[in-house]
Amino acid sequence: MELTLRGSSPCATTAGIMLLTRARQLGDSLTVRIVGDADDLVAVRGPAICYAPVLASCGVGREHGSGATVVVPGNPGEPLIATVTPHGEGGWFEVDRGGTGAHPASMAFSRISADPRPEARQLGRMLRDAMRGLGLSTDAAVLDVLFGAELDPLTRVALGLRTGRAMAGGRGEPITRFLTGLATRDPLSAPTHGARDEDVTWVLDGFTTAVRDPAEQVLRLFCQLAESDGGRDLVLLDHLAWLASALVQLPHQSILPPLGAAEDSVATGLAAALAAEGDGDANRQLAQTFRFLGGRYVASADHVVDLGAAEAPAGRVARWTWFGTEVRRGRKLADALWPNLVDPPS
Repeated sequence: MELTLRGSSPCATTAGIMLLTRARQLGDSLTVRIVGDADDLVAVRGPAICYAPVLASCGVGREHGSGATVVVPGNPGEPLIATVTPHGEGGWFEVDRGGTGAHPASMAFSRISADPRPEARQLGRMLRDAMRGLGLSTDAAVLDVLFGAELDPLTRVALGLRTGRAMAGGRGEPITRFLTGLATRDPLSAPTHGARDEDVTWVLDGFTTAVRDPAEQVLRLFCQLAESDGGRDLVLLDHLAWLASALVQLPHQSILPPLGAAEDSVATGLAAALAAEGDGDANRQLAQTFRFLGGRYVASADHVVDLGAAEAPAGRVARWTWFGTEVRRGRKLADALWPNLVDPPS
């Protein structure tokens, strides 16, 4: 059997890989060709990490990842991009590799930790001690994941704890043991001016004394610093208050939402992704797998199955979103094409 495909490179290549793999498993003879030039493939560069079973099954990003975790290395001077949206079809955010943070709240944490003012040093120590007590790494990358992932507040907290503990190698204290379950208001709607423009005493009341007292001091130190620097780092307080206002809705000794496969994949693979080095190109890795399985690129052909093409956008985040979407589309088209190959209509 012979089949010639035409379409966007990730879509056609993924479809070709899936068809060739299935034919091999069944012992069938199949030749798949793609109209195009392998040297003209659109680059999809790292550093990046995502949960993408289809990509992983095609051999992409497996050197540094495991299971369905895809890790593509890249220029060490560029931030890592990550997503907890399955297959990388959206939800990308940046994770800084230099220790200062990419999210505004993470950068505020780093500024406070390096601030020479005595009250800032005290606040920084309290924040770092709290993170260590929960088994978290004090790396700003953990906060980038906590604040950057597109998830509801409670799942963000669970993700941040899982990420930090995976990086620090510890377990820490269960965070829900510090809750009273006595919240009297609904959570703050967004991390915007929540802790500076309204009374958040009710949020503090949702914690046991062991946490409430230091939390009250943290709030006081944030306000003191804001008086001298114009509120430069209050973005961190806003995000912490937003997350805490959702957390205190839980009963004492309850559990946080369980993480899905995509969230857990990124949480446990982040350390490897941050350390991964090399000039990675996910689209070229995909093409290498296609050629390894016997697929070929041709300049033209008489009978072609046109899979359609979506133009690759500029920008790393937009291109990875395009890439993930096209890979998924290629998998679905392969499933649709296969019955016609093994049992063609009469």
